[in-house]
Amino acid sequence: MIITVTLNPSQDKTLRVDGLRLDSICRADILRITAGGKGINVCRAIKRLGGDTIALTLLGGATGGLIASLLKNEGISFQYTPITGESRTCLSLIDSLKKTETIINENGPSVTVPEQQSFKSMYGGAIGKGDIIVISGSAAAGIDSAIFPGLIETAHQRGAATILDASGEFLAAGVKAIPNVLKINKQELAHLAGKPLNSRAAVIEEMKNLTALGIGRVIITDGGHRTLALSGGEGWQVTPPRVEPLSTLGSGDCVSAALAMGMERDIPFEAALVEAVAAGAQNTQSYGAGIIDKEGVIKLSSLTMIKRVY
Repeated sequence: MIITVTLNPSQDKTLRVDGLRLDSICRADILRITAGGKGINVCRAIKRLGGDTIALTLLGGATGGLIASLLKNEGISFQYTPITGESRTCLSLIDSLKKTETIINENGPSVTVPEQQSFKSMYGGAIGKGDIIVISGSAAAGIDSAIFPGLIETAHQRGAATILDASGEFLAAGVKAIPNVLKINKQELAHLAGKPLNSRAAVIEEMKNLTALGIGRVIITDGGHRTLALSGGEGWQVTPPRVEPLSTLGSGDCVSAALAMGMERDIPFEAALVEAVAAGAQNTQSYGAGIIDKEGVIKLSSLTMIKRVY
């Protein structure tokens, strides 16, 4: 089973606001409303690719109830810890005239220590040997970054494998627990390294430093550009197919989803990489995160190029 963790879920609204202007009244069309948060996006993509998955999260207030309803409507399995705070709403503003996408993310609720303990208990009871655990994003207010290494260590103690996709202090803390797979973007890698990475050689050097810690696979995405990956002392470069994007929101989560499915099904890493990059590209063809089509991913996989870089 693939299990995802989302510690600051949201109700995601995608709005088309053509001619978006500041300090003015703008009219918007609702394009899509979904349950959101990186782990939930991963679940959606896995389900659309034909996999089995469950989302573990925190929900509170009226918005939390809406998120639960949206998950049920999509048929996404989930477990949650109730919290007293109000779950957040996030907005994606699409201006098709200016070709821009503006994301407004509410900070979300504050989660108490007892609520965090309840989540950890639920998490520990949900995972088991052979599971793939995807820990994504950051966390709601009140949750210390130490929660990520704790979740990774618990998973490893239970015989589960982990994929980490985080940023900032949550990324730095999670790396210390040595996840099996690290999937982040180039900007996050530079922040983790504490210096700019202006060449492929510099990126690969930092990736090698991470694998030297014991992280089995490191995958670095770069928007619609080439993805680099290291595993078992071997390196690959993956070039995505050329597509005209409608929205890039959630493409990284689709990469994580396909990587997790590749691990669960024990397919060759090179093949999983190709499908993961194709899934990220296919996500850009729809509004909303993780709204991918399996046949579309297969088609784009045939147009995705991979080569050994050493």
